[in-house]
Amino acid sequence: MLSPKTDPRVIFLLVIFFSTLGILIRTDVVAMAGLLALSLIFSALLGVQLRRLFGRIKRLMQIMVLVTLMRSFFAPSGIILLALGDVPILTSGGIAMGVLVALRLILFIIGAAMLTVYPARALIQAMVQMKMPYEMAYMVSIGIRFVPQFAQEMQDSLTALQLRGVEVKKLKLRKRLGLYSYLLLPTLVSSLQQAKELAMSMEMRGFRALPQRTSYFTLRLTGLDIAKMVGVLAMAGIVSFVTFNHNFFEMIMSVL
Repeated sequence: MLSPKTDPRVIFLLVIFFSTLGILIRTDVVAMAGLLALSLIFSALLGVQLRRLFGRIKRLMQIMVLVTLMRSFFAPSGIILLALGDVPILTSGGIAMGVLVALRLILFIIGAAMLTVYPARALIQAMVQMKMPYEMAYMVSIGIRFVPQFAQEMQDSLTALQLRGVEVKKLKLRKRLGLYSYLLLPTLVSSLQQAKELAMSMEMRGFRALPQRTSYFTLRLTGLDIAKMVGVLAMAGIVSFVTFNHNFFEMIMSVL
C-alpha cells in the first residue's frame, strides 16, 4: 500500500506513467476517464487532499466548454447535435474532445498533487539520486515553490480590489481580462524580485562552489519500495497494452 513513507522515486515513476499516458491518449475519452480514476485511487492512498483539489478543478469547466465549441465549429466530427443552418455549433466529437482536454488537465494536476505529500528536500534528493544534475533538481523544486506563491499574490491583489468595491465577477469579459493583465505585471515583478533575492542568497552560501556536492540526507530503497516500482512498471505495461489496442470510445459510439 502506498503512503507518504514510500520512497519519492516510486511516486516519481508513478507520476511519469500517468503524465506520459495522459499525453499519448489522443481521442479515447473512456480510456482517459479510466486513467483518471486510477490516479484518484493512488492519490487517496497517498493521502492527497482531494476535496480541496476538486475545489480548484471546477475552474476547468470554462476551458472544456471553449474547447468543445471550437472543436465543433472548426473541426466537426461525430453526430451534429446543434447547428445554425449548415454551420455545426455542437457535435458529439467536439464534446468528446472538450471532455478529453479537461480530463487531461485534471490528470496533470493530480500528478503534481501527488508530489506535495513530500517535503522539498526529499524531492530534491530523489531527483539527485536519479542522476539528475543537482542544479536542475533545485530549479524544479524552486519552481514548485513559486507557483503557489505566485497564485497567492494574484489572489491577494484580487481581494484588495474587491475590498475597494470592485466586483470582479460582475465585470464583462473584456474588462475582466484587462483587469487581470494589469494585475499580472506587478505580481510577476514581485516574483522576479523574490527569485533574484533567492539567487543572491544561494551565491552567498557558496552554491555550486565545488564541482561535486555531498548530502547528509540520503534516500534508501527498501525491498518493499523495489516491489512497488516493479508493480508500477507492470501496471504501466498492462494499462498501456489495453489502452493502445482498444478504442473504448469508438466501441461505445458504435453500439449507440
